[in-house]
Amino acid sequence: MKIDSEQEMLDFGKDFAKNLKFPAVIELVGDVGAGKTTFTRGLAEGLGVKSQITSPSFTISKSYALPNNKKLIHYDFYRLNDVGLMANNLKEAISSNNVVVIEWGESIKNVLPKNKITISLKLQNDGGRRIIIEGNRNSVFRDTDIKNSRSSVSRGLPEVTTARRRRIVASDEGASPVTTGASDPSPENTVRLFLDTSTPETVLRLNDKEYKYPFASDLAEKLLKFIKDKLDENNYTWQDITEITFMSGPGSFTGLRIGASIVNTLAHELRIPLYDHKGQKHDQIIPDYGRAANISKPVK
Repeated sequence: MKIDSEQEMLDFGKDFAKNLKFPAVIELVGDVGAGKTTFTRGLAEGLGVKSQITSPSFTISKSYALPNNKKLIHYDFYRLNDVGLMANNLKEAISSNNVVVIEWGESIKNVLPKNKITISLKLQNDGGRRIIIEGNRNSVFRDTDIKNSRSSVSRGLPEVTTARRRRIVASDEGASPVTTGASDPSPENTVRLFLDTSTPETVLRLNDKEYKYPFASDLAEKLLKFIKDKLDENNYTWQDITEITFMSGPGSFTGLRIGASIVNTLAHELRIPLYDHKGQKHDQIIPDYGRAANISKPVK
């Protein structure tokens, strides 16, 4: 199934909710920006949730009340290599009469029930999304004739048929602008990004090409745009970046703080590896200033 706009993704989620059984477990599989949270927004609207749906990337889980005194519980396990007690939390949520939506569920595969539905969302070169649904229809939908709804039926599951063809430019609620690229990286169109903000002259490398930006008071405001401009010059998108290396110090306090903030955010939002200049991998880089921070005393 093909979805070509944000509205179609919302409609797909709403259609999916129409005859959903309780309890239900839905695993969403897809890269950042594929539309997982947009689908969940549509699903929540179809289930009757009134509050705003946002990604639980930092909170790990979010719970929303449903009109029938049940809940929609949305999990994002990307930040957890070891889920620990969250596995028990998830088991309890699944065993209750709720709808559970899970993103980045690799670390909790052994907790997920056999009757879950897996929805894979894959970015396409034209900006659309290809949707693949795996699972048993009877385990998810009530025995209602969903053929009479505005959805058609594909592989026993609802398919959106709206004719709108608007490009998705911001699929995930709350995602940063770097997640709006249209294509998957291919081996011949990938970027290894290196950034050094430790000296008065910022150095950016995209594969074997090097660019320099003089340190100025506008570095925090302009550096991200500088990186974007250089990607554009080489016909790259944010999604073409496959790894980031950062010169973590010692060096300029201000430069290192600005650079670390940018690479940490990019690596997190793009779900790609982040390394320091010594080749050590990090979930988040803390700058090494080489000396104690020179913090002015507050003025009384």
